[in-house]
Amino acid sequence: MKNLLILMLAMISFASHAQQDKNERDHNKKEMRQNSNKLSPEQMAELSSKKMTLYLDLNEVQQKKLYAVALGHTKLRHARFQNKKDKTELNDEEHFKLKMARLDNQIAFRKEMKSILTDKQYRIWQESGHFRKNKNQREQKRRNACSEKR
Repeated sequence: MKNLLILMLAMISFASHAQQDKNERDHNKKEMRQNSNKLSPEQMAELSSKKMTLYLDLNEVQQKKLYAVALGHTKLRHARFQNKKDKTELNDEEHFKLKMARLDNQIAFRKEMKSILTDKQYRIWQESGHFRKNKNQREQKRRNACSEKR
């Protein structure tokens, strides 16, 4: 009986500690997102191009081209974020146009990246998880499943 009591106390303390760590991680993620919103599009493009330079071992010409592409992409995202409407306010036609514009931008961005990078670099870039949509969808499903259990 004594061993069972000790085991139960250990499990409860472990569970509460794990929950605290998760809350801290979530808080840190929120903080990082808020801080990234404070960056200008130029700063975000610079950070993005530097990270890709380190990851893909880009040369000077590729760095400059990548910075220009990343700057255009971040300015577009920044403008879209500033003009963001509530999704409930959009009718079906507006929603369709926004989705089409986003997909067109993604296609153009991918083509620009393919023209800048070598075949090997492009393959590494694709495999690196830069396309996070599937990962985000899996994460969202996991969160929904966890919230339904509660």
